[in-house]
Amino acid sequence: MIVMENYLDQLRHYLPIQFSDEEANDYITYLEGAYIENLKVEKYQFAFIAFHILNMIVIYKIKWFLSKQGNPDILSAIKNNKKISFNNLFDFSNFHEKESFRLLLNTLEFHGNDFKKCDNHVDARNQCSHASGKIEYDKKGIDFLIDDEIKYMERLQKKIEPELNKFLNQFLEEKWQLNYISKDFEDLFKEKYFSIKDLETISTTDLPLFKKKFNSEKNIKQKIRYLLLIFEIQKKIDADKNLFLDKLPILMIDLPKTISVEKDGYVEEITVDKIFEDYLIPIISNFPEEDRINSEKILKLGA
Repeated sequence: MIVMENYLDQLRHYLPIQFSDEEANDYITYLEGAYIENLKVEKYQFAFIAFHILNMIVIYKIKWFLSKQGNPDILSAIKNNKKISFNNLFDFSNFHEKESFRLLLNTLEFHGNDFKKCDNHVDARNQCSHASGKIEYDKKGIDFLIDDEIKYMERLQKKIEPELNKFLNQFLEEKWQLNYISKDFEDLFKEKYFSIKDLETISTTDLPLFKKKFNSEKNIKQKIRYLLLIFEIQKKIDADKNLFLDKLPILMIDLPKTISVEKDGYVEEITVDKIFEDYLIPIISNFPEEDRINSEKILKLGA
């Protein structure tokens, strides 16, 4: 019982952290409750139905992200379903479940044997929901099915890591001039349906940008944008260290004291201390004392 409850904790790391639509948030809470309540009364087949639906939401989430990244296989499938308007990840529920699995597994180059195993998850869900006149699975059988779905979530997550890295690179390339505030990052996470696992991957990505020694306005602001992103990610994931502080040294590689900034058609020289004051000091000032002192040392404040 305790082990099966823990499956839900694992699954939550793959689900979107939060939806913009409160009805969708309520729906997730409803399914999680259905899973737990059915476990308590040993109605394991009904618990599996709820878990499987949550698993399918993870599948739709990944397909949505890949479609927004321009994946040709996913976009082609969407184009061929002209009667469906794809406005959010739940619109992928218009595909048959086996079709959804097969499309994603094929796109991410899984082996053919994986197709059959994931088909089995859907068949099991159908057996649990049809009036067959008998209980199809005992606790052991449901435990196996749920454990298998968790394993596929892990494998799918590993497969999309390159696209998450690509997203980060695109974000820093395209959005470096924008003055992102905390709410903007919140909206970004919701728009992309990011999960805790997604944010963990982004937080560990090591782009060539971070090792560049030249420091133009763009280069410096890209690094600061990344640090602000890391600060917001840190609020969402269970990190065992201050990620912002850990990443801060990337900003200091061959850092000049002043940089040229174009504003309203004019070029002016500004100090990097002024950039720190605008973007970083408000964050650092709220750190615990030890982290604040270490941050100030890295940034050489007062030096």
